[in-house]
Amino acid sequence: MGIFGNLFGSKKLKTNDSDFGEIESFSTNGNRIGWQVNRKYLDSDIEILIEGTKDGIDESQKRILLNALNNESKIKSESEKALKEQFENAEMEFIALEKHFELKGISVRNGGFEMAFLEKEKKRYFFNVQFENNKQVGVSIDG
Repeated sequence: MGIFGNLFGSKKLKTNDSDFGEIESFSTNGNRIGWQVNRKYLDSDIEILIEGTKDGIDESQKRILLNALNNESKIKSESEKALKEQFENAEMEFIALEKHFELKGISVRNGGFEMAFLEKEKKRYFFNVQFENNKQVGVSIDG
């Protein structure tokens, strides 16, 4: 590892998770490790970002993630409802989630998770749908 690797800690850690197989770190901050899980979800290849330690994924966040992954149709419906509302507020026609958006990733946090959808047409905006208990609770838009 070169000088920048030593300065910025770019050496990736790897571990095996009982549910997700081999996972790799994307960040390290002291004892806190950010883990990346690659998976197909809602017909998209996505990255899932989740916290943990060098020993693996945080168990409470893992439960939140597994619950969401195992309820794909409910999560899709909640996402569609939230994104449709954004379109209606902008006085635009909403046809279907698959028509307008591609899921790019999921970030898990204590108490919930966030799904990042990239608009397909112009690919300029990310619509981030926040969830708690598998119910959407908000949307933010990043350009």
